[in-house]
Order: sequence, then structure tokens, then C-alpha cells
Amino acid sequence: MDLALGTLVNADRLEKVVLAKRVSRFLATADHGEEEMEAASNIARALAQDLSIQVRETLSFELRLCRNIPYDLAARIIGDIESVSGPFIADSLTLDDGQWAGLVPQLEEHAHMRIARRRGIGEQTAFALLANGSDKTAAIVVANTDIVMSDRLCDKALERFSDNERVIEPLSVRQDLSLSAVERIIRRVSENYKRVLMANYSLPKKLVAELVFKTQYETLWKQIAKAGPAQVHGYVVDLKRQGRLNETLTLEMVERGSFQFLGSALALESEATLGKVRAVLERGELREILQLIHEAGYGKSAAQRICRALKINEISVKRGVSA
Repeated sequence: MDLALGTLVNADRLEKVVLAKRVSRFLATADHGEEEMEAASNIARALAQDLSIQVRETLSFELRLCRNIPYDLAARIIGDIESVSGPFIADSLTLDDGQWAGLVPQLEEHAHMRIARRRGIGEQTAFALLANGSDKTAAIVVANTDIVMSDRLCDKALERFSDNERVIEPLSVRQDLSLSAVERIIRRVSENYKRVLMANYSLPKKLVAELVFKTQYETLWKQIAKAGPAQVHGYVVDLKRQGRLNETLTLEMVERGSFQFLGSALALESEATLGKVRAVLERGELREILQLIHEAGYGKSAAQRICRALKINEISVKRGVSA
């Protein structure tokens, strides 16, 4: 660069705008020595602190696609006013997931919202946005389908925004949530639904509980019905680990037609292998099925309902000679 750093003080705004473009092009190319790159970076640092918004806007726009810029310079631009930081935040690829996440707590809402709209932001950044951002930011995060919505992210969204429709609505319509995450969303929202019903209509607690129960399992069924065997089994394992796998839930799912859920539940409750349980159900021997149900700790009425569901769905149940 042929303009010394010290002359920037006396340069007029137009000269600085032109210089911002020149230094950006210089930094965008990699065929320069270390000293030259450092000198150019120092000029860019000075321009990033210039009193003229136009100068800073030009520098941000010109540097947005440049990868060869120091972290402190990028952080300075990202932390500027919206008209300066916006283009850089939207397009820059110079920071990694951890660096973006580290900046989030220091930034204002306009920057949070811009970051939340980026394509392919990592889990650390998404988590930082959910932990530090407003409901507007969180709504953009959960609606961004380029973000993988892990259970950790889902839990953070629910922890801070379970009462906020702006966040819960786009979260609930995502297609990539795990079954356990879906269940947690329903459970948290159901509690809110319960409070609203009781407050607005003075309904008896027992009736409200029944309404919530039906709504909860209707929504759960929609998720389970389109899940594969491995997803269903993982979900049942999670329920067991959390102490929430029970006879009522199993019967609800089997009577809706989820025999994958039944097999996983019987295997976990009876401590048999999933392969053994599936083999018993495939053979359809009544005595073996009843023994398995008994080992799972389910009662006589549960056994009757399970066998009835198997029969209704045209799954053969054979009576052996000793049955």
C-alpha cells in the first residue's frame, strides 16, 4: 500500500472511501508478504474506526467476502452499527463457529438477528443466540432450516421461550426434531394449555388433564407414525431412561398401530432383547406373547388390549395346544 497510515488523519472522506476499496482488494489476494499484509490490516483497522459511517460501510461491504483479515478487525466490523455490520455478518466466512459464538454475548439485537439468518451456522453459535438473544432472534434461529436443531438447542429454546408463541410455533413445525425433543415440546406447551383452560373457562382439573392427555398423545402419534424403527426405539429408550415409559403410553401407541413402539417397550420392560421380542411377535404364539407381556409387568387387561390390537390389525395370534 502506497498510503502511509499516518496520512489517514488528514485524508478527506472520498479519499478514505477509495482507500477502503483498495485495501480490501489488497487483503483479498494472498500473494503478499507478511509485512505488507500487516500494514494493510493496520490501515483497515484505522478505517474501521473512522468517524464517517460511509467509510466504515464501504470497508465492511468490500471486506465481506475476504478471508484474509484478522479476527479483531472482523469483530470490530461485526460490532458496529447495523448499516455497517449487516453486509459483513450476512456473507463473511472468516470466522469459525466458536468465534461467532464468542462474539454473540457482546452484540446488539440487530447483529443477533443477522447472524441467525446466516446459512450453515454451527451449534455453538445457535446456542449462544438462543441463550443471549431476544424472542425475535430465537424465532429466526428455530425457523432457519440450515441449522440442525439438536436436542441441546431445543432444550435451550424451551427453557427461555416455552410461553412464547413467536418461538414455539416455528419450532413445532420443523421436520428434523428428534422424537424425544418433540415430546418435550408437547409436554411444555401442554402445561401452558392447561393453565389457559383453567384460567379462561374454570374447567375442572380432571377434565383439563384428560383434554391435555388426548392432545398430547395425538400429536405424539403423528410423529411416531412417520418415524422409522430405529427412531422409535431410540425414543422408547429415552422414555425408559427418564422414567416415563408406562403401560398407559404403550397401550395408547399400540392401539394406534405402532407395533414398533410395542416391541421396544416390551423389550425394555421385560429386559429381553429387541430381537427376541420381535421374533415372539412374528411367530404370533399366544402363550409366548402373554408370557412376554407378563414379564414386562403389564396386567391382564393390558394383555387383552394388546392381543385385540394385534388381531384388529390382522397380525396373527395363534393359540397353542397348551394355551
